[in-house]
Amino acid sequence: MNISNLERQHTEIKELFKKLDNHIKSSNLEDNIDDMVWDINTLAGKLNIHMKTEDKFLYPELINSNNDKLKKIATEYSEEMGDIHNIFTEYKNKFNTKNKILSNKAEFIKESQKVLTLLVNRIQKEDLKLYPEIKTL
Repeated sequence: MNISNLERQHTEIKELFKKLDNHIKSSNLEDNIDDMVWDINTLAGKLNIHMKTEDKFLYPELINSNNDKLKKIATEYSEEMGDIHNIFTEYKNKFNTKNKILSNKAEFIKESQKVLTLLVNRIQKEDLKLYPEIKTL
């Protein structure tokens, strides 16, 4: 199974995580607000494409495979992803414009850190556990 496209998507997504993290940690959110809004919306698009690819192609194939270890991992990850997707969608809808971010900067920073940690951990889990197992096929 060729997962190079999924790995490339992970690389792009992780770059956006870094950019958003740097924006959030900057001393003045207003200085980077346009970039932040762009990055949040770009991340939303890339995550949507990535999750749809996994849900439509990767996980069904793994769940139907003869490899019990991959079946178990794929089932677990597929179920987890729905929750993660919902959490991110709520975050994006709450903070996808300048006014939404600036009207509650403290909440934006707090929620951004929480959501980024959740997403980083998920991508890392796939990179370290799932993808190497797929490559052994």
